[in-house]
Amino acid sequence: MGFQRERFLLRAIAAIFAVQFLIFLIGLAACIEQNQRSSTGPVCSNYGEHLQRTFETALATTLALLGGSSIKAER
Repeated sequence: MGFQRERFLLRAIAAIFAVQFLIFLIGLAACIEQNQRSSTGPVCSNYGEHLQRTFETALATTLALLGGSSIKAER
């Protein structure tokens, strides 16, 4: 059983998604804490937009890598 590129890519990308989600959870907790301390208004008002953009980019990269590896496998 040799090196399986698709399996490696899927596991690597799953790890990247998990770490990215963990970082955003930590950031969200920090934003909530800052909002409770701040009296000037919302500190992280567009946090959701940044999260959505990041996950869209990661998903597009995942699909491109998987698509490229399947095209190469067919040849």
